[in-house]
Amino acid sequence: MRRYVFVILFFVVLVTPFVLRKAVGTTSPQPKPVATSGAPLKLVIVTAHVEGIRREFDDAFVAWHTKKYGQRVDIDWRNFGAAQIVKLFETSRVSYDTFGNYGIDLVWGGGDALFEDQLKKGGHLQPINLPPELMKQAFAVDSLGGLRLYDAGTPPQWFGSALSSFGIAYNRDVVAHLGLPEPKTWRDLADPRYRGWIVMADPTLSSSAKSAYMIIVERAMADAAEQGRSEDDGWADGMGLLRQIAANCRLFTDASSALPGQISSGDVGAGMTIDFHSLNQIDVLPPRPDGSKRMAYVEPVNATAVNPDPIAVAKTRGEVNPAAMHFIEFVLGPEGQKLWYTRAGEPGGPKESSLYRLPVMASKYETDPVLKGKANPYKAAEQFNTSRSRQQTFRILGELLQMSCMDVLGDLRETRTLILASPRAAELDAKLGKFPFDQKEALHRADQWKNASPVDRLALQRRWTNDFREEYQKLREEANK
Repeated sequence: MRRYVFVILFFVVLVTPFVLRKAVGTTSPQPKPVATSGAPLKLVIVTAHVEGIRREFDDAFVAWHTKKYGQRVDIDWRNFGAAQIVKLFETSRVSYDTFGNYGIDLVWGGGDALFEDQLKKGGHLQPINLPPELMKQAFAVDSLGGLRLYDAGTPPQWFGSALSSFGIAYNRDVVAHLGLPEPKTWRDLADPRYRGWIVMADPTLSSSAKSAYMIIVERAMADAAEQGRSEDDGWADGMGLLRQIAANCRLFTDASSALPGQISSGDVGAGMTIDFHSLNQIDVLPPRPDGSKRMAYVEPVNATAVNPDPIAVAKTRGEVNPAAMHFIEFVLGPEGQKLWYTRAGEPGGPKESSLYRLPVMASKYETDPVLKGKANPYKAAEQFNTSRSRQQTFRILGELLQMSCMDVLGDLRETRTLILASPRAAELDAKLGKFPFDQKEALHRADQWKNASPVDRLALQRRWTNDFREEYQKLREEANK
């Protein structure tokens, strides 16, 4: 009899939870907390983001994750520029082939071209499905002015986490000293009175700098189309304008993030920058007696672009680190999106540093009091935005600017100086402002460059650089006639 009693009691214990669930009804499934007594989860993130973004998202995510999932996450941040991120994945391919992973969980920041044209095409990203409700909340639309906000693949391999735009940062005191009006357009930077007062970033090292230069070229292509000319011809106009601006350049820096500091100090007068680098620098500057700041930032009307700044999981043959999925969930969710634009110290905002970024979540521009009534990038991009169809030369743009401007900067400066002192200044400066070949030839050279061995690339670089030297020599001879 005792044996039957134990069997009956065991059965009662087994079925009681199911009976109670039936009695009280079911609820939607909730995330299962992980025991807080366990060791913290580890998360490795390779990122191009500056220290302020890393610090603020680290603090906010760890607090959010501990509250929601019951366990702390320790983030191992590894900071690289966009070009170095590509090299990191390429040199770590042996690790992937051997162990089935790169030793990296997430890659974050550096621009959509980095993710779409290099990391995705290089086979370095992991396709993942995010919860439909998260996708619907973060991406009310899938594109902005024709530019994808997340990867079009199924499943997607990258997701825009914030929006970025490009413009001109300038020092008001330097501009006034030079007797110039405050710049409003890209062409303003080609004014010869800026000679020696412009700073640019190396497009072979900085993805954001290359994106800014591409926008100038794309705007020229769009202008050509509106005038009934070919976009191929307009490409040569844009590249020529970049040469004229470079002729005013004092130096090329390795990182675009260094430009605002040099501009605010007065070492240089102006430069092309990404929005948040400049806005962060302006924020820390003390106001002048009239309340203004000595540094300012402007976006050329209908001549800038709004791009998504992605996040992605690094490719793996094993299980995706759940902490990586949770980090994406946080970044794309309302708490993470609010961090981008809320001032430091305000509820839901960063603790120490305002980030001055635009959220990718479109609803924020209509519902959040901080953004409501301000410029809405989803509406601004309807006038002009970067286009994949006009970006075909992005892969060779950095190298062409290196060979035509950086490697021959002395020749370029001297050439424009002599041109502007010549009676034929207008005619010869227009020649300098027109690249010696169009987009079709640039695409041909891009294919040559891509298929060349390292030794052959050196030969191409020498030949093409010498071609520009000879072009500048001929212009100087014409100016001296």
